[in-house]
Amino acid sequence: MENNLRKQLLYRSIHRGCKETDFLIGEFVKVKLDALSNQEVQGFSQLLEEDDLQIYDWILGKDVVPEVYSLMVNEIREFHKI
Repeated sequence: MENNLRKQLLYRSIHRGCKETDFLIGEFVKVKLDALSNQEVQGFSQLLEEDDLQIYDWILGKDVVPEVYSLMVNEIREFHKI
């Protein structure tokens, strides 16, 4: 089951509908997904439920990141050196 969830997250990360978010999240997940703990995978899954433009603004620092997503968004920022 866990492997299926990771495959679904990879797909959902790359096919978001917004090219910018597809790139920012997708490239991060391609490299880091296997290293995420089960708890991080669950948090990442929850993050993907949010709106693309909101996630994009959080990653670029245009809006305040909710505490629940702050660690994951910071990891994505660090990955892209933003």
